[in-house]
Amino acid sequence: MYWAQIVRALQRDKVALTAAAVLVLFVAMALLGPGLAPYDPQEILRDEGGDALVLRFPSWSHPFGTTDLARDVFSQILTGARPVLIVGFWAALIPTVFGLLLGVVAGYRSGATDTIVSRFVEIAYSLPFEPVAIVLISLISPSRWTLILAISLLYWRRPTRVIRNQVLTLRDTAFIKAARVAGASSRRIMFRHLIPLVLPLAFVYIPVAFGNAILAEASISFLGFGDPLSQSWGSILRKAFDGGALDLGWWWMIAPGLAITVVTSSMFFLTRPFEEVLNPRLARELPKEKA
Repeated sequence: MYWAQIVRALQRDKVALTAAAVLVLFVAMALLGPGLAPYDPQEILRDEGGDALVLRFPSWSHPFGTTDLARDVFSQILTGARPVLIVGFWAALIPTVFGLLLGVVAGYRSGATDTIVSRFVEIAYSLPFEPVAIVLISLISPSRWTLILAISLLYWRRPTRVIRNQVLTLRDTAFIKAARVAGASSRRIMFRHLIPLVLPLAFVYIPVAFGNAILAEASISFLGFGDPLSQSWGSILRKAFDGGALDLGWWWMIAPGLAITVVTSSMFFLTRPFEEVLNPRLARELPKEKA
């Protein structure tokens, strides 16, 4: 049911299809970036006279210019795509899967289980991301997986709430009651009947969480708490800010900022046509508006 609605909604929205193409391009960049980079991102570039190419304006040889240490910004953007998308993927998949399972359990069992889960969701909504992530990273260690854990600890709340509400509606339908009468266990009903029905809703939230995770990674890396062993777009922004790019080399900050903006905006436009799937009331109102 939901899968057909998602496909139809995507086919009707040309902007969403364009956004999907842009995301495929960035995924290819993440996979092939190190091989496509024209220079080593840590190489100090020099001209024919041996002078370092410090803060050089964008040119054909260096499309995004160079840094204060004479490094090619374009090569850094290409190689920085992989750590960004890795964090975005896992920080979107883990909380979505967790929210799916927790929402199904809370919605089906209801009662005390539902109350406890709902209270934890409310607590998660009240916690600000950056302070929680910084405290967690400081207690463990600044690494890619610590950052993924920090994002996952807070971003499970929205899919949990949506899935739980949908399961509350489905648990009293005729086929679920028939499964209970036939002697199906609660586990079988949840995993065999309910999860396949609500899985498309969880799938829709993955691009949303992906975009949010990329912004979260960029903000934490910009604050200096990212993985010190990898160079992401957020860490490039941090180095540009520390290197005085606002006054001396604006192109150094524009490139990673533009990459983050394009990816997150593409995620938004990709999920825009799914609003009528996530919001049935909107789906009922759309034909009236068109009429």
